[in-house]
Amino acid sequence: MTGVLPLIKALGEPVRIRLYLLLKKTPLTVSELSHILDLSQSNTSHHVKALRELDLLTAEKTGQHTYYALNAETCSEPRISAALALLEQASGEISEISSDGVRLRTILAERSAETFTRWRMEQPDLPYSDIFAHLAAGRHGVLADIGCGEGDFFEAMALSFDRIIAIDIDAGHVRRAAEVRRLREKITVLQADAQRMPLADSSVDSVILRMALSQIPEPATAFAEAVRILKPGGFLSVIDTEGPAGKGLRKIVQDSIAGTAVVKLDVERLLPRLFMVRLQKL
Repeated sequence: MTGVLPLIKALGEPVRIRLYLLLKKTPLTVSELSHILDLSQSNTSHHVKALRELDLLTAEKTGQHTYYALNAETCSEPRISAALALLEQASGEISEISSDGVRLRTILAERSAETFTRWRMEQPDLPYSDIFAHLAAGRHGVLADIGCGEGDFFEAMALSFDRIIAIDIDAGHVRRAAEVRRLREKITVLQADAQRMPLADSSVDSVILRMALSQIPEPATAFAEAVRILKPGGFLSVIDTEGPAGKGLRKIVQDSIAGTAVVKLDVERLLPRLFMVRLQKL
């Protein structure tokens, strides 16, 4: 059993608190942690090893990559949980925390794009319209496209909806998405965090999260936000990865559905590398 004193000693270094907070959000490789923390891989490996020796982390090899995650059993021990909560309070005194969050989002976006690209290469005969036949449930009213990217799918979605509110946290994506001039009258592009959207409760008819949850550090929070802005009777559609890039993401969605009485599962479909779910708000 991990002792509290060794834990506090191990996490006494700010970089290890940063590492802990990153792995609390999502599993990451040493290479990804190295990039986010702006450390050499050997230095990062040293810090990961120190936390593994305390049984604070688990390691899962997937293909050529090893993903590190928090050991839920160890972290849930009452004394350890209390010590970790106390150490988390120190995060406000660590200036690098903000830049860590930005770099984490970049890593998750790159993972998501790579997975979707590989999937498209494996499905060369599947037209994009077939994807939206699943996603664009309802096909009327106002659609919220969360994690819209650069607006590559605006034209397909505009065929189904009267108006589109497109949301992305990346300023570059928002700028390029807003340049889709031929659709400007139908589309409003907002720069916003999917975990805290500037939209009213029950204000849109449909929501699409296409390869978006896997880019968000707290996908359950973003999912709850999507449900919040959806009108009763409206549809929420998710397409995302169930591979190592989105480890446990499908379960997060399933748990979110089970944890609320306001949505019901309409359709679920598993594809190579991806899963799709469509929900209806009650």
